[in-house]
Amino acid sequence: MKTLVTIAIVFCLLSHPVVCKKHYNDEEHSAFEKSHKKLSLQDDPSYSKLEEIQDHPLGSKILQTIALQLRGNESLSAVSKLLNDLKGDLEGKQIDADNERAQIGSQCKKDLQNYSQRISLSINEIKDAEFKAKRLNEAIAVYQAEINEKARQIKVFQAKDDTLRDIRRQDNLDFSTRTTQMKEMVQAFEVILPKLHQVWDVAAQHKAGSFIEEEAINEALVQLAKIGEENPITAMVALTSTLEPTAVQTLIEKMEAIRDSIKESIKAEEEAEAKNARDTDTILAAVFNAMESLTREKSSDEEALQETIRNRDIQDKRSRDAHAEFNAAKNGNQQRNQQCQEYELQYQQNTIERDKQIAIIKDVQNIIATKIEVVTCFVEENNLF
Repeated sequence: MKTLVTIAIVFCLLSHPVVCKKHYNDEEHSAFEKSHKKLSLQDDPSYSKLEEIQDHPLGSKILQTIALQLRGNESLSAVSKLLNDLKGDLEGKQIDADNERAQIGSQCKKDLQNYSQRISLSINEIKDAEFKAKRLNEAIAVYQAEINEKARQIKVFQAKDDTLRDIRRQDNLDFSTRTTQMKEMVQAFEVILPKLHQVWDVAAQHKAGSFIEEEAINEALVQLAKIGEENPITAMVALTSTLEPTAVQTLIEKMEAIRDSIKESIKAEEEAEAKNARDTDTILAAVFNAMESLTREKSSDEEALQETIRNRDIQDKRSRDAHAEFNAAKNGNQQRNQQCQEYELQYQQNTIERDKQIAIIKDVQNIIATKIEVVTCFVEENNLF
């Protein structure tokens, strides 16, 4: 442009020096005024504001749209309408975002309160279940100790029962042995005494030393000897054969006394045996009753133990379920809280950006309305045409 002006001035001076000089002065003055005006427009605060607006993507698009309108020498009313519509759309989106934020914020609050309540309930459930499980475990230990003690006592009573029965059998065996021997002795006396009486009767009817007396005595003694060598009377026969017939009476009396004494002993033994059997039976009955009582108590304790174990297992399951609920609620609370925070952050960022866009539109509207020359100058200088 400046080159063309210079050529024109040179041509003018060569052909019409005076006229050309005047034209040159006018051109120079006009260029100066334009330059001064441009500098004045660039110094306007609105120009700096347009530079800031151009740095924003939305502002850059708006200025390009304005440049297209200016290049086509078209009215900026369409641009004003576009800006109004765009601003209204942004404001409407902000209202929708505010309403959505209120709803989501309320839902976040409810969700977080629900998670917090679930966490609190699960903690209480864990504490209650663990407390009850601890008590039940203590009861289980007590039941097990009582069952073991009753089993020990039953074992002791069973051993006592076995011992008493063994003693009773041995006592009865000893009793049978003693009484059998004594009865055999009585039986021997019952056999020998009649024979001794026979000897005595013969001796009393005849004179001592006569042939008939000696023959009768020998016959009686032979009959006694025939009873058998294993019978206790054998010794008595040998003893009697050495006695004088007159001493037989004394022997008979002693033997009858011994027989009667043995019979009394047998009776005493039988009474003692009967009493011993009764006493043992009484003790065995007491032992049996004690064992029966302990067995019933042990059985009852075992049933109570199993019931307590079942209840303990129920509390353990409650605790496990409560722990699972606590972890689920805790994780859910963390995730939901993060979602709500991310949404709030995105809302704040969108709001800031939307407010900035609305502010840009308002600034552009204000500059177009009041400083259209500044806009034109800015468009020309930044080659937006």
